[in-house]
Amino acid sequence: MMRNWFWVIILCVLPIRTQAFDFQSFKNSRKVVVHTDRAELCFTDTQDCHPVLLGKTTPKGKFDLTIYATNKTGYGGDVIGFKQENDFLFALHRVWTLKPEEHRLERIASARVSDRIMTNGCINVENAVYDKLKQYFVLEVI
Repeated sequence: MMRNWFWVIILCVLPIRTQAFDFQSFKNSRKVVVHTDRAELCFTDTQDCHPVLLGKTTPKGKFDLTIYATNKTGYGGDVIGFKQENDFLFALHRVWTLKPEEHRLERIASARVSDRIMTNGCINVENAVYDKLKQYFVLEVI
C-alpha cells in the first residue's frame, strides 16, 4: 500500500514545473527613453511621450533608476537618480520651481525645444509623469 502512495505522490508532483523569472527582461520592459533632440521622455511600453526640461550636460547612455529620499527644498521628498559624478547626482525629478525667474513651468509647456534645454543636467518632469516614473527601472538618454 505504501508503494502505491509513493507513485501517486510522484505522478502529482511531476507535472508541476517552475519557470524561472527573468528579472532582466522584466526590468528592460519597464524603460523610458529621453530624446535630447526633442526634449521629451517616452514610456516604451505605452508609447506616450511628455516634454521635459534638460540640460546640455545631461549624460547620454543607458542607466538604472534608483529612488532617493531627499530633504532638499523643492524636490517633493524624493528624486530618481540615474548617474552619480563626484558629488553631483543626475536625477529625474519634479519641475524645480524655487527660482521663479527661470519660468520652468512655462518652459516645460513650451512647444519650442530650445526653451526646454536649461537645467544643470537633471531631467525635470511634470508631477503626473514623475509619479508614473516610479514604476520604471531603466532610463536611456539619446
